[in-house]
Amino acid sequence: MIRDSLRLNKLLKKAVVLHFICWILFISYELLMVYMVVGILESPYIYITYYFINISFFYAYLTILNLTFNHLNAQYLKGIVYYFLLITTYLIIKSLVDYVLHNQQFYIDSIYIYAKGFLQRNIFRSLYFTVLATFYWSAGHMSFFRKQAVEAEKQKLVTQKEKAELETQLAKSRNAYLQQQIKPHILFNTLNFVYSNAQKYSDDAAHCIWLLAEIMRFSLEEPNYNGKINLEREVEQIENMLALNRYRFEKPLYISIEMYGNFSNFQIIPLILLTLTENIFKHGNLTEAGQPGILNITIDEAGKLIFFSRNLKKPKNKHPRRQQALGLENIRIRLDTTYAGNYKLDISEPGEFYELTLTLSL
Repeated sequence: MIRDSLRLNKLLKKAVVLHFICWILFISYELLMVYMVVGILESPYIYITYYFINISFFYAYLTILNLTFNHLNAQYLKGIVYYFLLITTYLIIKSLVDYVLHNQQFYIDSIYIYAKGFLQRNIFRSLYFTVLATFYWSAGHMSFFRKQAVEAEKQKLVTQKEKAELETQLAKSRNAYLQQQIKPHILFNTLNFVYSNAQKYSDDAAHCIWLLAEIMRFSLEEPNYNGKINLEREVEQIENMLALNRYRFEKPLYISIEMYGNFSNFQIIPLILLTLTENIFKHGNLTEAGQPGILNITIDEAGKLIFFSRNLKKPKNKHPRRQQALGLENIRIRLDTTYAGNYKLDISEPGEFYELTLTLSL
């Protein structure tokens, strides 16, 4: 703020100096013309007085132009009234000054006659400075409008660039979404066959196949026209994934789960929460009873969703780590495309733990 103030003061000083120089050149030119025509100049104080009045008229008229036209709707009537008052004031002051400067004594009765004699010259002078001020104001505003046009063109180019970037992001988002999907429908159909036959031998095996089939069916579902699905459907698949992973591992899994809120009232782009949940089992160690994993999913009435997970890290493995980074990058791309400015994804690694918090306004 201080820097802007200093810069403004510097520009103001520069403008004052430039105006002063221009007026000196203008006055010098006029006095030179007078001397060349008449051959003699009057006392300096006379010219100082007249030019002070004329220059004041110049800036007063500029103020009227700004008051008249620097609005969404030009106030012509207001400008005409102000200009009439300015001209009247100028002629009165000029007449009084003419009389005082050219007469040693002041006689009120003769002021009118004296003013009438100089009236034509004073009107011409006022119109002369009116034209000068109009040209100066017009030139300044033409420059301003040219600058505005250039800025508008720049803004247009920036908008086009942002649109192109958004389209690129959208393409990446669609690609990321497709990467999350389990594509082969033939595998899904095969699972139904395996499920039917597995029921003959093991209820647990059949149930695992059923859970996996449900998750796959969900991943193949087409979202709504807005690219979203009901949040309750995503939460159901998280519960299926939790149940499925309890079958997968020989050791007991220790994970504390809390889900709170009315999920059926909101929509979300699919596979975001499911992928984050999958990462807990894929990259986390959930076999320590003293340090269980944590999964909390809550949503309030305003639609503020909070997904929080915390788990022990597995021993470092180069390839899964890279896969996790790719999965999170895809999630960020999709969140940026749909919820830009309305989400926050925080990841931290305190000690042996891995924590992730997604805050999202639906």
